[in-house]
Amino acid sequence: MISNPLFASQSQTVSSDKASNTEAEAEYGYTVLIIDDEVEVHKVTDLTLKRFRFDGKRIRFLHAYSAREALQIFSDNDDIALALVDVVMETDHAGLDLVHKVRNELGNHLVRLVLRTGQPGQAPEHEVIERYDINDYKEKTELTSQKLKTLMYSGLRSYRDIQTIDMHRKGLRQVIESTSKMLKPNSMSEFATAVLKEIMNLLQLDSSAVYCTTFSEKGLHGQRRILAATGSMADVIAEDDSSGLPESVQRLFDTALSEGRSLYSEEGYVFYTETESGFQSLLYVDTNGKLTNAQQELLDIYCFNVALTYASLLKGEEILDTQRELVYLLGDAVEMRSKETGAHVKRVSLVSYRLAQLYGLPEEECLVIKRAAPLHDFGKVAIPDRILHKPGKLDLEEWETMKTHAAVGHDILRKSTKPILKVAAMICMTHHERWNGKGYPLGLKGADIPIAGRVAALADVFDALGSKRCYKEPWGKENVRAELLKEKGEHFDPKLVDLLLDNFEDFWGIRNRYPD
Repeated sequence: MISNPLFASQSQTVSSDKASNTEAEAEYGYTVLIIDDEVEVHKVTDLTLKRFRFDGKRIRFLHAYSAREALQIFSDNDDIALALVDVVMETDHAGLDLVHKVRNELGNHLVRLVLRTGQPGQAPEHEVIERYDINDYKEKTELTSQKLKTLMYSGLRSYRDIQTIDMHRKGLRQVIESTSKMLKPNSMSEFATAVLKEIMNLLQLDSSAVYCTTFSEKGLHGQRRILAATGSMADVIAEDDSSGLPESVQRLFDTALSEGRSLYSEEGYVFYTETESGFQSLLYVDTNGKLTNAQQELLDIYCFNVALTYASLLKGEEILDTQRELVYLLGDAVEMRSKETGAHVKRVSLVSYRLAQLYGLPEEECLVIKRAAPLHDFGKVAIPDRILHKPGKLDLEEWETMKTHAAVGHDILRKSTKPILKVAAMICMTHHERWNGKGYPLGLKGADIPIAGRVAALADVFDALGSKRCYKEPWGKENVRAELLKEKGEHFDPKLVDLLLDNFEDFWGIRNRYPD
């Protein structure tokens, strides 16, 4: 039971099977750790298992001559499949203590631990199995050559199956996490890729695969989009369409689409499905052997269900696009009645969006402000033309009438439960408030003004100053810059003014891109 220093220094080297230096490391499969303080036990184990193969590959053996060495090896290697653990080493229960530390301190519940003892009286089998998380208990005298090999087969198979289950658990977690992101930009690809990887794991396929769908007109000329890719083709997911695929895969996809069926060739499988709404899906799997009927069925289910999910997301996106377009059209209608250009609402939207981003608001909130800002003057639909189009200064009565447009717009839009229109109602009511509290209609001051109203107020005035109106000519860049600086802390939020002036050329560039 005395540790041999010579062997201890070599404890993490690959043992007996060193005969051929030309054998590549890739030929090794699973790793097995032999833990025993008797040198002869290591030698006999090496000799017995010298030609042992599992899944057609050699075993990488590691050696430890004490529980302390073994614990260090476990800490340095997270791929140990099986460990044969002697009980009596530095102490009468060193092996049992090691088992406890591996399971509880290192948290390694995958490795298969087999106790191997020459002194069963020191650790009675029924007590050990009950108290310690081990997978088998053997007396050294009963481990003949054949039984040792049988133990290796059963232990490695058990580890392989548990490793597969753990891999599937992680894959399923990835799929579940991806579902929470499905409605975010590019998330459908993320979701489809996660599911595809899990399917390939479940089928035990070590292949490259790519999934794409048509989402416009049917047939060869329909637009295709790659939703998922794994293996050597993982990089093509970055492409907007299927142009980045190898020619052989493109050819198979063209044939499957033209014939409307799945097909197999020496270059791989292509699974074809079509939903009731006309969405066509193509899944290419680069595999050398034939797939079983069960594998083909699972991949067909994958294609069909991802296509249904994608079609549903596209319909939802189409509804959102329609809502956004209606907001712009309503904004344009108001500006046309005011004899102002539709480009004004576009510019106010983009300036508001960029200001919100620079201010540090969450991206989702920035997008809502961007989509709501075009309705900032929606209440002007209720203002008489004689006031709205008056070329000169409004008198006191006319000005009081003009000011009502803020509350009118708010009262119309606040009835909606849609987030964009609710924020638009807030912007209508508050974008004429002033930082110094002298604005209208509520007389709010400073940070009491909602940030959406503060952002839209600055965006609206910034654009109006540089635009032609019935009562004024457009101002030049320097005059606009000077006016905003003068109104910093008076009319506008000082921080927002600083952000706009620090990025003035970028904001002025929005005017140039969308001229009146």
